[in-house]
Amino acid sequence: MKNNQKPEADDFVFDKRLYVIFLIIFTEVLGFSIVLPLIPFLGLELGLTAVQIGLIASVFSVCQLFASPITGKLSDHFGRKPLFILSQISTFAGFIFLGFATTAILLIIARLIDGLLGSNMTVSEAYISDITEPKHRTRVYGYSSGVFGAGLIFGPVIGGVLSTINYSIPMFFAAGITLVSIILIFFLPETVTKKTGKLSLSFNDVLPVNDVKSFIKNHKVRNSLLMFFIYNIGFQLFISNFSLLAESQFNASANQVSFYMAWIGILRVIIQTLLIARVLRALGERHILITGILSMALSMITIAFSTEYLFVFVPLIFLAYGTGVSRPILTSKLTNSVTQKETATILGVNNSLNSVAQIITPIVGGFVIEYLPSQTLPIMSTVFFASLLLFLRNRAKP
Repeated sequence: MKNNQKPEADDFVFDKRLYVIFLIIFTEVLGFSIVLPLIPFLGLELGLTAVQIGLIASVFSVCQLFASPITGKLSDHFGRKPLFILSQISTFAGFIFLGFATTAILLIIARLIDGLLGSNMTVSEAYISDITEPKHRTRVYGYSSGVFGAGLIFGPVIGGVLSTINYSIPMFFAAGITLVSIILIFFLPETVTKKTGKLSLSFNDVLPVNDVKSFIKNHKVRNSLLMFFIYNIGFQLFISNFSLLAESQFNASANQVSFYMAWIGILRVIIQTLLIARVLRALGERHILITGILSMALSMITIAFSTEYLFVFVPLIFLAYGTGVSRPILTSKLTNSVTQKETATILGVNNSLNSVAQIITPIVGGFVIEYLPSQTLPIMSTVFFASLLLFLRNRAKP
């Protein structure tokens, strides 16, 4: 789709299979969002430093770096359902280990188990792409982001409240939620009815160097991947260190951080379900993406100069809008830049690049929070978002 082209909406028909996939995404995000804000606080309770917590957080992403492209390949060959089930079982086991984590070693093992096999975002995005026409993907990915936000409303609140008892209970509760998502998968029709040829896994499937080389030869795919990577670096630098940042800069507790996350979830649901389709029709993808980037940069600058816990709820409005409109547009641009049979592969490559961002950012964030003023972190995110905006402006030049 061209940047200034407005998507057609009159012929859009909501596929009933999306109800099931959205329920799966919701329960997955619910469990994930219960534990995510609590892991840094659990690390602090175990006596770990910010740097050590950052290193442990990066373990999950190191695993995802290897797992995501393999998951995409396997789902193309065996189908989406088997990979959904495998990833959710892995996530379930990871949550159980988190519930029993009384040492740093158990915490690392929990993240290893979930990271190595619990990569279902690639499969979810590929499934949506399978059943959605290219011209409607931005809208459907927007709805998907809204469902993601709905999970972020309830998950952090549940986790925050249960964490006032101890950190084990929310982890076990998240494991129970994951069991529900496993059951839902059995109601999901398979979309891969024709298997690919003989399955073979090579070094490129583990680290998709050849796929990256192939995709970057196409300037449209290369630019889409680059924009997504810049976005992920800026966003992950902030969000992956948000709990430690809030504890350091605002003296926030785990329960208080959970309300930040729930607030972001509420805003994302409003944006994705009520706003994005209307704004897209009015302004088009390119202009909406620019407003999203500006909103994220404004949010980061404001948070950098904030010292009061309650005031931070205001800039988070701009962050929710920015991420809520930017990610589905970038995802749509990426999937529309390749053929349908390459969709899972390009999403796997993109998630691998996202894993690179998630490996780097918790480590960098840990060092920043431990050795520099905490305000440095959102300022660094602002620089990345500004770079993305400059990149878009340069692309617009003839």
